[in-house]
Amino acid sequence: MRLLARLKWFMEPFSIVLIVFGIFSLCQPFTYFLYHYGFAFLGIGTGLYILFSHIPPLQDLEEAKEG
Repeated sequence: MRLLARLKWFMEPFSIVLIVFGIFSLCQPFTYFLYHYGFAFLGIGTGLYILFSHIPPLQDLEEAKEG
């Protein structure tokens, strides 16, 4: 569980970036490639955010261990 809590520090902001990039990819008029994979970026980012937002932060795990 500690490993997942440490991964949360990186993966939660990364998933937000993927969500924003997915929205940008769906709204841009430049390339078909970005439009084609935009929904995949959006879905993967949303799934990662949901997964890692349910993991308690590392500080909460350390406080529960001490107390």
